[in-house]
Amino acid sequence: MSQLQEVQQAVHEVAAGTAILLDVRGEDEWNDVRAEGAIHWQLSRLRADDLPDIPGESKVYVYCASGERAEEAKDILIAHGFPEVINIGGLSDWQQAGGEIE
Repeated sequence: MSQLQEVQQAVHEVAAGTAILLDVRGEDEWNDVRAEGAIHWQLSRLRADDLPDIPGESKVYVYCASGERAEEAKDILIAHGFPEVINIGGLSDWQQAGGEIE
């Protein structure tokens, strides 16, 4: 599956309510623009073992601006027992795959 196809799948699953979308960017970035339906949880919180209140069995898609912070967030969530965490890259990847922003 290509990166675009994977992000298109994320767009579909988040819209259907079958997956969680986690934005790990900073507060200013979040306030400027964000993916519709995303939960904001800064990477710094994950680094401090402050985890979002989402069911542990949830499929989680993670994004930031470029994908670098999302990759670190993915590793942290997996280390804390989340079974399926996927880095979809940056917000622009979400938009290119047809994801709405707000």
